[in-house]
Amino acid sequence: MTAKYVIGVDGGTESIRAGVFDLEGTPLSFASAPYPTAFPAPGWAEQAPADWWAGLGAAVKEAISKAGVDPSAVGAICVDTTCCTVVALDAAGQALRPALLWMDMRSAGQAAKVAACGDEALAVNGAGAGPVSAEWMIPKALWLKENEPDVFEQAATICEYQDFINFHLTGRMVASVNNASIRWHYSTQRPGGWPTGMLRKLGLEALQHKWPQEVLPLGAVVGGLTAAAAAHLGLPEGLPVAQGGADADIGMIGLGVIRPGQLALLTGSSHLHLGVTDKIFHGKGIWGVYPDAILPGVHMVEGGQTSTGSAVAWYRRLVGEEGYDALNAEASAVPPGCEGVVCLDHFQGNRTPHTDALSRGAITGLTLAHGRGHVFRALIESICYGTEHIFEAMRENGFAPTSVTVAGGATRSDLWLQTHADVSNVPFILTKVADAPALGCAILAAVAAGLHPDVPAACAAMVHQDRVVMPDAQRHAQYRQHYAAYKALYPALKPGFHSAAAAREAEAQLAAAANGAQQQAAQQQQQQQQQQQQLEALHSIVSPSILSADFANLARDVRRVVDAGAEWVHVDVFDGVFVPNLTIGPPVVKSLHKNVPDAFLDCHLCTVHPENYVEELAAAGAAQFTFHIEAPGIDFSCGAAAALAARARALGMLAGIALKPETPVDSILPLLAAGAVDTVLLLAVRAGFGGQKFNPAVLPKVAAVRAAFGGNIIVDGGITLDNARSVAEAGANALVAGSTVFAGKEPPEVAVPGLVELIAAGRTAWRSASAAAAANGRQ
Repeated sequence: MTAKYVIGVDGGTESIRAGVFDLEGTPLSFASAPYPTAFPAPGWAEQAPADWWAGLGAAVKEAISKAGVDPSAVGAICVDTTCCTVVALDAAGQALRPALLWMDMRSAGQAAKVAACGDEALAVNGAGAGPVSAEWMIPKALWLKENEPDVFEQAATICEYQDFINFHLTGRMVASVNNASIRWHYSTQRPGGWPTGMLRKLGLEALQHKWPQEVLPLGAVVGGLTAAAAAHLGLPEGLPVAQGGADADIGMIGLGVIRPGQLALLTGSSHLHLGVTDKIFHGKGIWGVYPDAILPGVHMVEGGQTSTGSAVAWYRRLVGEEGYDALNAEASAVPPGCEGVVCLDHFQGNRTPHTDALSRGAITGLTLAHGRGHVFRALIESICYGTEHIFEAMRENGFAPTSVTVAGGATRSDLWLQTHADVSNVPFILTKVADAPALGCAILAAVAAGLHPDVPAACAAMVHQDRVVMPDAQRHAQYRQHYAAYKALYPALKPGFHSAAAAREAEAQLAAAANGAQQQAAQQQQQQQQQQQQLEALHSIVSPSILSADFANLARDVRRVVDAGAEWVHVDVFDGVFVPNLTIGPPVVKSLHKNVPDAFLDCHLCTVHPENYVEELAAAGAAQFTFHIEAPGIDFSCGAAAALAARARALGMLAGIALKPETPVDSILPLLAAGAVDTVLLLAVRAGFGGQKFNPAVLPKVAAVRAAFGGNIIVDGGITLDNARSVAEAGANALVAGSTVFAGKEPPEVAVPGLVELIAAGRTAWRSASAAAAANGRQ
């Protein structure tokens, strides 16, 4: 049968996703298979390669079935994967240990050694001035050698997720020029390609012989499917497998960004700027250039902003979860420059062009005449200025973007897109297929199968523009002076940021050294004051549980309780395994967020693998991600819980930890001491079903948590108008009330304000009792 289709597979952090495409780039179907991530310690993240392989087979078979195509009509397959996910394999290609996921930061110390080695291969790191990330290949391999020498010695191959998959598909062990160029310090411009000098300086000469010895360009045929692989995927034996690469970079191809002067802007919690150039250069303030990383003669230059969508989400939460539509409308009414309000977007440091982890965000120029629309627009403008600053650094080093093709969260805001275009004075292009990495793989598969002659021709046939946002010359001229004010902020504030960081470090060292009773008492008093300030700032929150709502009219019921004054809406996500019930999931959260955008969706995951839902719930619009300390994989030492909470926070959600009635408070004290969570949820009933009677045994647990924690404490289960005050008197500031609100004697318009009043009264009584106890203690 003549080949009419290709398969593109995107191996992501949470799941592997397969798509069937026709030769015009139209997706016929998608299917995905999740896999778990383990977090053995804070900053560590691991996955089992066997899970990738199992997920690949399941996703491809399902996608083919959903598309309704004959497998013999498929011309080729290509897989992209997360980059810097490092695996150590035996001679048969089986993993000797779990893979070190891209986000695994355990090799930070080794990354510092790499950065300090002074080798010419560091040119791609800001012309040698920039840091080397712990994510990259060589720091992770060095960690293995120093901390697990037996694994390092036994490993026949040390490679990436990409290479593992292609080996098991074809039986051939090769590397992608894309992954190797951008994260292995490989260069096609160096004799042999490998960073031999760097490895020698680090005592890692053996690593060069453990890497795949052949490096293929994107779209090259790795080989044909083996009989075992063909059976696993439900595809013909011998089907060509095309060489893929890193997910974001393959997304460039899926956006059609392959010609010099083009740039792909991938937006989300952060911004990633990937430009295409035909010149090789290195310079401060940029990463790369990575020679031939996209196509032969087509090189890549990279920039990045740390806090973009996450900063916008932070402000939305800060102003009371007002919907983005309302904030965009208010910001659109504010003139460019925000009448003097200027922000610095470095909320979690700066990647490029300054590469300063100690830099922080700032909002300046405020007067009493400014409103929240000014601040919201100023935040958006600061992100656009930060992008333009990266473009400026690229231009100074030899690359000038002539167009920007954009994907991700920013595409949902016309204001944000237009501001980007106006500030940088370049067109911003949107394409029709949002799943750019999968389409990029489909393009490479079509080339490997000979269905299109080369990648440019395949992009021309398979990538289609949706619309173009053109810059406004007049607004661009206005923005130039405001951009100058933005650029002046960092050098002006940097000394303060660094002094504050030094002071914090000095205070930490002093606190660690202090062991006298007087110093300990002073520190304890300061902590108590800080906790008291946190407690005073807490709201009295009612979070009605939608388990008791009318599911046939769910959005209506949620709208009703929000209008009645419910600050949160409690969304239980049960998987039928962790608890004996099966409820809703991310699609319903997404629908609720769309229909009631101002609802703070307080998601409570009673699931075996809460880590599988972080990104999906964040994208769906969840405002808080609460998971159980008892979930498998969430160890009671709190290391995995802290790492999972950090992932949720990084995506703009609050993070919460939940305890069943029988779980002692001691199990979460390390989390509370570390400030790792924003909310503690204490169940007063058996998890799984609504309508259970409140168990007052939870009250001492509430008091114990409140003694150690200044954040939100929410009690869930059996809450009524009769017991709400007593729960608040124990120290809770938030209550989950399902039947009382949705199906009680009083309508929500009466029940919700009544509960809020009872919580407030109970908290007043709690504060009075706490003050009296403190006074007695001082006496």
